[in-house]
Amino acid sequence: MRRQTQTINPDVLPVTPKNYRVQRKADFTFSFHRNTPEASDLYNRLGLAGVGETIGQTTDANTKRLALFSGIEVKQENGGKDEALVQLAIWLAAGLENTRRLGDLGQEQPYTAGDLKPTVGWTVIGHDWHTYIAYMASRDGRDTFVRAPYLQFCLLAS
Repeated sequence: MRRQTQTINPDVLPVTPKNYRVQRKADFTFSFHRNTPEASDLYNRLGLAGVGETIGQTTDANTKRLALFSGIEVKQENGGKDEALVQLAIWLAAGLENTRRLGDLGQEQPYTAGDLKPTVGWTVIGHDWHTYIAYMASRDGRDTFVRAPYLQFCLLAS
């Protein structure tokens, strides 16, 4: 897990219906380590495709070279629930768009919203954890981001 706020690559950020590109930063994310047997083949193939230096959806010199997934937005117990959810939704949307773009590489047909697997993320407000599943769908020929509340649970402080 990375513990440094990261700027999201503007090229993969969502755009509002009025063509405003949303900008936020991410708090926490997970990545696949390049030296594990399960992920090394993926990193090798992305390197051969010429994108080894720009795999992730951040602008950070180190983090953008990692395959990132999921996200966690953390806020204090006394507020910030809506802001955390907005930040998480933006992070997950950028991750899905980044994955779609990477999926386009070497394909004869475009990698569409229907080809993407759902992703999961969490907001943590004080001791309350809320899990969300996000996915891309196609509506009227346009790719659309969808997030659905899935599960919430509470951690008890000792």
